[in-house]
Amino acid sequence: MPKLAWVQNGGAGVDHLVNDASIPPGIPITRADGLFGFWMARYVAGHLLAGAQRLDACAEAQRDGVWASRVIPEDLMDRRALVFGFGRIGRQIGRVLRAMGMDVHGFVSTPREDAEFPLQGPDELPALLAGARLLVLCAPLTPATRNLVDARLLASGGPDLTLVNVGRGEQVVIPDLLAALDAGRLGEAVLDVFPEEPLDPASPLWRHPKVTVTPHHSGPSTPKQMIPDILPNLRRFAEGRPIEGGVDRVKGY
Repeated sequence: MPKLAWVQNGGAGVDHLVNDASIPPGIPITRADGLFGFWMARYVAGHLLAGAQRLDACAEAQRDGVWASRVIPEDLMDRRALVFGFGRIGRQIGRVLRAMGMDVHGFVSTPREDAEFPLQGPDELPALLAGARLLVLCAPLTPATRNLVDARLLASGGPDLTLVNVGRGEQVVIPDLLAALDAGRLGEAVLDVFPEEPLDPASPLWRHPKVTVTPHHSGPSTPKQMIPDILPNLRRFAEGRPIEGGVDRVKGY
């Protein structure tokens, strides 16, 4: 493609493009993630609230015709929620969790002041993970985030901790995750992304009682979601103006 001038990705993750040596360095690569935050915030909140509201226990009681007045929802007020990756998607997730009364901390590659949320660097994650109720992964896949959730990090977890991964599957070391679930260093894992997709039918993740597997559907790439991001640059391209908001090849996002 000798006349290639611009690559527009059909979603948020661009690691497959950044690492593609056939794309010349001078070709801009842009993402489409502007409205995925709303989808992914609903995904995170839905799975968290399903457990907190004890929906399984309520459904079981309904099947048995039992008025289960002692099934009390969990109080999430002031419980700590950690959102690793705090771009447009992570910020929207943080806003929804904060609206539920949670104490939200965002994690970015370089700590900075923010008008809405405390933003910490990756080095502070283990200390804040201790006692946290929720860890959400929504960061791009880079050398710094690959294998982020491993045995060493999960040693700071606990039985109340829920992990939700809507970022990239390679950010979680699966054997370490399963060991932490079995040892009580992690209470539940909600996984929407995996190192290989579709997930192998033989994977133990399918059958583990503390794991929820979903088919990479937390942020569907529909035209309605992508066009608001694509259209401004499409106009610039048609008018011969430079593309804006391109991916930093060194950073990987």
